[in-house]
Amino acid sequence: MSAPNEGPNAAQAEYWTNEGGPSWVRHEHRYEQMLQPFDDALFAALVPTPQQRILEIGCGFGATAFALAGHGASVHGIDISPPMIDRARERATQTTTHVTFAVVDAQEDDLGGPFDAAVSRFGVMFFVDPVRAFTNIARSVVPGGKLAFVCWQGLDDNPWLALPIEVVREFTGEATGPATLAPGAPNPLAFADPALTESVLANSGWSDISLTSVEPLLRVGGDDGINGAVELALNGSSAKALLAKSGAEQRAQIVSVLTDRLSQHVIDGDVCMPSAAWLVTARNSSE
Repeated sequence: MSAPNEGPNAAQAEYWTNEGGPSWVRHEHRYEQMLQPFDDALFAALVPTPQQRILEIGCGFGATAFALAGHGASVHGIDISPPMIDRARERATQTTTHVTFAVVDAQEDDLGGPFDAAVSRFGVMFFVDPVRAFTNIARSVVPGGKLAFVCWQGLDDNPWLALPIEVVREFTGEATGPATLAPGAPNPLAFADPALTESVLANSGWSDISLTSVEPLLRVGGDDGINGAVELALNGSSAKALLAKSGAEQRAQIVSVLTDRLSQHVIDGDVCMPSAAWLVTARNSSE
């Protein structure tokens, strides 16, 4: 097993250990509430059943794993982020469901198994070598076993993600930030292009590949209203990268403008904004 912060995904391991993981844990309930609609889409595609063994890739703090286990499945959640796994294990002590967690690099490490299926809620977009990663995932799934994951579509279809980036750029003057959003590169929009996603999976031992658009209205910031939405918007890796050189005064101005623009999306006290993701399903064609 790869040591922490070593190997091809070292930069991602470092980020999710020292920055991304801790910040997601701090905003745990907001992310859980915001992303819950995608669990419904995954479960409808996967149809989890009792005794089924499921591998969750990029499990974070365990929200999807626990929901899957609630259907009777046995779930093993893996993530490259120790703080996220620590929180998932803490949550696991409060339940009797069949869930385990481990700090694992899904691209490089032995994932165990065999599992009946693999699933991910926005946890597969950060691989340096996606083909190598999905090939490795296929090795841990039984022949004919199912893969189901959700990944974001483009910025134009996700104003909840685009808006904070636009606001920050207005003040910083930067056309792009250090955290690029290039297709295929490790970032939230890595699989926005359906053709790229199909190519990666087909070259990784997966067949019967299908992409379906899922477009729920997101409660950005969960039930914490406008303040929660602003904090979550500025917690994104792209916005944070653009904010890195901003001083306190400029940051305060950004928060003010972002608050005003997000306020235009308030419904019954919650900030509700359109989103678009791909629900991707496939079958393991490996022997």
